[in-house]
Amino acid sequence: MKLESLLNSSELSNHNSNLKITDICSDSRLVKNGNLFFLLEKNVELQKHYVKEAITKGASCIVAQKQSKFTRSSSDIPIIKVDSVRKTLSSVSSKYYPKQPKNILAVTGTNGKTSVTKFTEEIWKLMGVKSASIGTLGNSAHGMQSILTTPEPISLHKQLDILASEGYQNMVIEASSHGLDQFRMDALEIGGAAFTSFSRDHLDYHISMDSYFNAKKRLFTELISPKGTAVVNMIDIPIRYHDFIDCIRSENLITIDKANATISILDIKRGEDGNIQVQVDLYGDKMIIMTPFKASFQALNSLVAGCMATINTDISIFEAFASIKKLSDVKGRLECVARYKNNNIYIDYAHTPNAMKSILEAIKSVTKNRLIIVFGAGGDRDKGKRSMMTDVADKYADLVIITDDNPRFEEPHLIRRQLMKKSKKFTEIANRKEAISYAILELSSDDSLVICGKGHEEYMVYGDEKIYFSDHRVVEEIIKK
Repeated sequence: MKLESLLNSSELSNHNSNLKITDICSDSRLVKNGNLFFLLEKNVELQKHYVKEAITKGASCIVAQKQSKFTRSSSDIPIIKVDSVRKTLSSVSSKYYPKQPKNILAVTGTNGKTSVTKFTEEIWKLMGVKSASIGTLGNSAHGMQSILTTPEPISLHKQLDILASEGYQNMVIEASSHGLDQFRMDALEIGGAAFTSFSRDHLDYHISMDSYFNAKKRLFTELISPKGTAVVNMIDIPIRYHDFIDCIRSENLITIDKANATISILDIKRGEDGNIQVQVDLYGDKMIIMTPFKASFQALNSLVAGCMATINTDISIFEAFASIKKLSDVKGRLECVARYKNNNIYIDYAHTPNAMKSILEAIKSVTKNRLIIVFGAGGDRDKGKRSMMTDVADKYADLVIITDDNPRFEEPHLIRRQLMKKSKKFTEIANRKEAISYAILELSSDDSLVICGKGHEEYMVYGDEKIYFSDHRVVEEIIKK
């Protein structure tokens, strides 16, 4: 493909528009001969290293920020300066890999993105709609795992191009705040979007709650199609942010709230089978929605998914809600992974105070005896939420076991110290496998165990070292002994 097909005329001024591009790349280590390389790095010294490496490996052209001091005279190839490398990368990726499924939906929120994404896909499949999803759990159609919740533009558009070629026309994608802030989804035709919840997280990156919210808000104020549909769970978004719905650019809006909403929640109760039932006012009609879930937040996530499943399909909202009772657990999302000596063992990805609170409240309500929790905190992330997570665990659990969870470049013992309390119910066990083993062996009749933090993840990160580790596998090994 020629350079002129990827960049606009203003960006190409004084450059050879007929230059042939063999591929696009944003990782200098992966550059091949004839590639168009995008320099995303902000550190000046690292920029020099990446540019040199890209040129050595055969890059034919480099796209850099306008403020960059690189010029053609300091290299052997053209340097194209743009206002935003990340925005340009998204645009170019969509041109190099031009095919997209016709119906792309996106899900954002502090908690619930993965569940709503998977529930939406499952409802589609129950209704016979060929569909796929991309998110924290990877690419469902190809079984690909993902490093990022929302892939970088090149990977994202390449995957979408392949899926469209394979006949997938209904797609749902998780939209992380990082992904939205870094314009990864800016070149997508987004027909529908959901906002699941909002609470504290990622303040190591976004600095303030308002900045964090504004990143998520972009999906609704800038990216969703004007003719699209927005689904917003107002219940789990703080009231001070509710006026954002006045800025949503799509012509269709579905709100879920306790009253005065498109879908008003009249009652949430637990049925005789222990599962949540939700009574709603749906366009003036009352409907009882049976769910297979133990927690009310899961039930609300399934309602959001039900609404999403109707966007640009022939599925009615009544059909979608009726199918909710057939949904299955999402891996690592309040997933009951084992029943051991009359006790339930759950694994959940919860790594925020609000997520932990929702999970522990739900499980405590169905636990006859003690509630035990195992959790840690990730290193090099928002440190302010650690004491809040400890307070939540202290309030709801009867036994709290503090352990490691991806310390990264922080000292693990210092993270654990921040999570500990001087209380008989708190125990510190550094080794995560030993911590889980201890918790399981502590179980007595009618207890519940919740293992938080890692969910679906199958690794632990200590500094530069990434070690295989699966909470699921550890539980399986211990209960078989």
